[in-house]
Amino acid sequence: MEATQPLAREDESDILLQVVGWVSLVCLESVRAFVVIFATIFFVGLHSAFGADANAEPIDEEFLRGYMSGQYDLVVRKPDSTATYTGHVTLRGERGVLQVTRTIEGKTEKCIARFDTVAGADRIAVLRMHFRFDGKEYDATYRWQSDPDNYPRFTGYVYLADSKSPGLEALFPTHQ
Repeated sequence: MEATQPLAREDESDILLQVVGWVSLVCLESVRAFVVIFATIFFVGLHSAFGADANAEPIDEEFLRGYMSGQYDLVVRKPDSTATYTGHVTLRGERGVLQVTRTIEGKTEKCIARFDTVAGADRIAVLRMHFRFDGKEYDATYRWQSDPDNYPRFTGYVYLADSKSPGLEALFPTHQ
């Protein structure tokens, strides 16, 4: 076995400089990678927040009226209250509008739903209704999504003109 000779002072300095240089290079590459990732996330976020497509397609109301037509179970929490109730809603596309029939506590009311967009340039599609219940005028705004069977489900806020806390409504498709 060969005995190793101790390194000369200059050799130790050279090795130390090489290690420091390598560590600096690794750190610099890590910083560069961080900056690239951060910049990407930042600019994608800016696009999402401010760069919505101003030429976005308009809402296809005819398709949505057909897609949304059907029977729904209704679950509600009243505005400014913890009181809840259930009911039934029928949506039906007729003569270019979405007709709504709401039956709650044995009372039936009819109204028309209209499509709208919110959130400025992001143009998030919503469904709006204005209806009467218990002698009061309500406004509601709903979002929808498809359930696992591709039926629409709705969730929304319900408002009275002077409500401090909105009510909540959820509509679940009944598969008849």
